[in-house]
Amino acid sequence: MMEENTLDTDRKQEQLTWLENLQRNSWEPEVLISGITLAFLFAFPSKIYEFCIYLNQELGIGYTFSLLLVFYLTSIVSVFKIFFVVHLGLRFIWTGLLGLSYAFPKGAVNENLFKAAQTYNYQKPSLMVLRLEKICSMTFAYPISLVITFLVFTIYLGILVGLYTYFDLNFFVIYLIFMGTMLIFASLMIVKSKFKIKTWYAESIVSSIAAIYQSNIGKWFTLFYGVFIFILATPIILSDVRDFSLFQSERGLNEFEEEWPAKNHHYLDQHDPEKRLPRAFISSEEISDNYLRVGIARYESDHKVIDDLNSNFQVSLDTLGWKEIKNSGDLHRVYLDDSLIQVKSWAKNRLAFSGQKVYQSGIDISHLENGIHEIRIEKLLLIYSLMDNKPEIRLREDWSVFSFVKK
Repeated sequence: MMEENTLDTDRKQEQLTWLENLQRNSWEPEVLISGITLAFLFAFPSKIYEFCIYLNQELGIGYTFSLLLVFYLTSIVSVFKIFFVVHLGLRFIWTGLLGLSYAFPKGAVNENLFKAAQTYNYQKPSLMVLRLEKICSMTFAYPISLVITFLVFTIYLGILVGLYTYFDLNFFVIYLIFMGTMLIFASLMIVKSKFKIKTWYAESIVSSIAAIYQSNIGKWFTLFYGVFIFILATPIILSDVRDFSLFQSERGLNEFEEEWPAKNHHYLDQHDPEKRLPRAFISSEEISDNYLRVGIARYESDHKVIDDLNSNFQVSLDTLGWKEIKNSGDLHRVYLDDSLIQVKSWAKNRLAFSGQKVYQSGIDISHLENGIHEIRIEKLLLIYSLMDNKPEIRLREDWSVFSFVKK
C-alpha cells in the first residue's frame, strides 16, 4: 500500500510539473495559433459573403434569411479578429518588456533620474513581465467559451437553412421555430429547478470558463469586455457586408445607388470573376461594337412565382403590356435611353469562374450616336406577406440603372 501511495504521489507531482512547464511556455503556441488564425480570419469574410449570396440566388432562401446569416457569420469572424489582434498586440508589448528585463534586470535607478522623478517607486521589469504574461494568457483563453457557443448556434442555423430549403418553408415559419426554441432554452436556464439539461450546461466547459472569469476578474468587467470587443468589431462588420443590399432582388435601387452606381457590379472587365453579380451587367463600360450583350443575374425565388403570375395575374400583365413569361428572365424589361427594347429571348448561361447562373441577350445599338447612353431595367415581382400566401404584384422601374459609352 505504501508503495502504491508513493507511486500515485510521484505521478501527480510529475503531472503538476508538466503542467507548470507547459504554462511557462504557453506563449509559443499562443502566438502561433493567433497568427495562423488571424491569417485565416482575414481571408474568410469574402467566402462568407459569397456563400450567403449563393444561398439567396441559387437556393432561393430569401434575402432576409441570407442577410441575417451574413451578419451573424461576419460578426463572429470580426469579433475573433479583434480578440486575436488584441492578444498579439499584448504579446508584442510583453516581448519588449521581456527584453527590457534582460537588459536592465534591476529596473530604474532613481539616483540617475532628474530630481522631480527620483521620489517615485517604479515597477521592476520582471514584475511587469509576469503581470502582462497573466493578462496575455487570460486574453487568449477568453474566446474559447465563445467558440463553443457560436459553433453550437451555427450548427443549429445550418439545420434551419436545410429545413427552409428542403421543405420550401415560409420565412415566418422558420422565424417562429427559431424564437420558440430560444424561448424554451431561456426558460430552462431561468427556472430554479435543476433539470438535467440545465445542470449539464452549468457544468460544461462554456459555463466553467465564464464562471472562472467572472469570479476572478469580476462579472461586470467580463461582461463589458465582451461588449467592448463587439463594439470594436462593428466597423469591420459593416465593411465586410458592404453592398449586400444590392442582392435584395425584390427592391429597386435607392437614390444613392442610382446616382453613384458601383462599376464593379455592372462591367465584367472591372468585376472580380470569382464573385457573383447582383443585377444587370455588360462586358465593359466602353462599347466599340454595334451589338451590346446584356446580362441579368438569376434568382431562384423569381422562378417560383412564374406559375402564379401566369395563372392569377394575367389581367395585370396585359395592363402593363408585359409579354408572355416563360422563364424568370422574362420578368425583366430593358430600356435604352428610356426607349423600350424588345428582347426576343434570354439565353441561359453560367459565368466561367463563379458558376453563377445568368440570363443574357443581345441588343442592336448600331443606330446610337457615339457618347454616353443609359440602360434601365424594370423588374416584375410578386410580394408575399409573412403571415399568408396572398401575393401582390409590384413593378420595380429602377431595378438596375447604369450607363455605357459607345465609341
